[in-house]
Amino acid sequence: MKSDRFEELERFGPLFDTPQPSYEEFLRRRDRKRRHQRITAGVLGIAVFVVPVWVIATRVASDRTQISGGTGHPVSVFPRPEIDYVIDLNTGGVTLLPDAIIRSLGDSAESGQYAASPVASLLAYVGADDDGIPQIFVSGRSPGESLGPAGTPVRQMTHDSKGATSPAWSPDGTRIVYVGYGPGGARGFFILEVATGHSTRVRMTDEGARGSSAPQFTPDGASLLYTGGTSERPELRTVPLAGGMSALLIEPGAGLNDAGNGSLSPDGSLITYLGGGSPMSPDGSPLTYHGMEITHAGPGRFVSNIDGTGFRFLPGYLSNPAGTWSPDGSRIVCSGDDGVSGGGIIVVDIATGNYSRVAEGVGAIWLNDHVLLVEV
Repeated sequence: MKSDRFEELERFGPLFDTPQPSYEEFLRRRDRKRRHQRITAGVLGIAVFVVPVWVIATRVASDRTQISGGTGHPVSVFPRPEIDYVIDLNTGGVTLLPDAIIRSLGDSAESGQYAASPVASLLAYVGADDDGIPQIFVSGRSPGESLGPAGTPVRQMTHDSKGATSPAWSPDGTRIVYVGYGPGGARGFFILEVATGHSTRVRMTDEGARGSSAPQFTPDGASLLYTGGTSERPELRTVPLAGGMSALLIEPGAGLNDAGNGSLSPDGSLITYLGGGSPMSPDGSPLTYHGMEITHAGPGRFVSNIDGTGFRFLPGYLSNPAGTWSPDGSRIVCSGDDGVSGGGIIVVDIATGNYSRVAEGVGAIWLNDHVLLVEV
């Protein structure tokens, strides 16, 4: 491993360490102390829920500033509320999460990690049980895609003694895959039946199970995509829902030394992921973005066909695999902490590679084609 990759791996490595989940480890531990402070302030503020929403809406309308986005045109920079929130990209309207969800988050570094059901008005996320252990919770959301009012029912779905993280919904909205430990205390993937609350371990029988993290269902619901491998050489793999042997999905090459933090497009034809190495295009020429040659050795964001062919560079850094793609498959949402995009939350047009910085936060998922749930 080249020495100039150590600094990037310090950020990228937590994606793939065996003892910890990936996406959530990076985001939660970076802002754990700040989250605790914000949640405390947010719970107090929600006692008068209408006032903070009105204040935020007023600030969005009158105090937004301008920066240059990937298109070269100005985009709005919205103020960042003190707790996780929903933003409508068409109107700029901001709504704080309801009190019931905020209270269930607790102050765990793993809290958040939201995933929206594709067919029902349900939201899965990681909260904290009475002992402060991260667990999977489910809450309702309104048909209009904004979260329900204060008092929205919340259900704790898992009771794992060591914790449960990284939820992602099945295409039919009946199941959730998550990272947990189960009765035996061994870390792995579990399938939760939402109707019954029953969880079943996905039993992988090969070395591809080691270091596994960030699971999501394939669009046909028959398999899981996940990040496996090691911290120095992460790789994207799939495994049948019934368990058994895993298969390598993205094979590094042409300058791409590794791949992780992957997410499939809704139709399953494309995949976006972080890749490390010395990025080169398939014909061997250096990758560029808006005329700038990409020479960094650490991880960058890519999009490719499902078999890894036709890959190209995109702006952006970490994303939540459970909600990276817009439902229509035209855009992705991810962190802008890639040294190019200026931080915050960015939305990238897959066809053009142009991006817009749309919100402040550390992560976001799509609720529909124009509404995001943002983690602060």
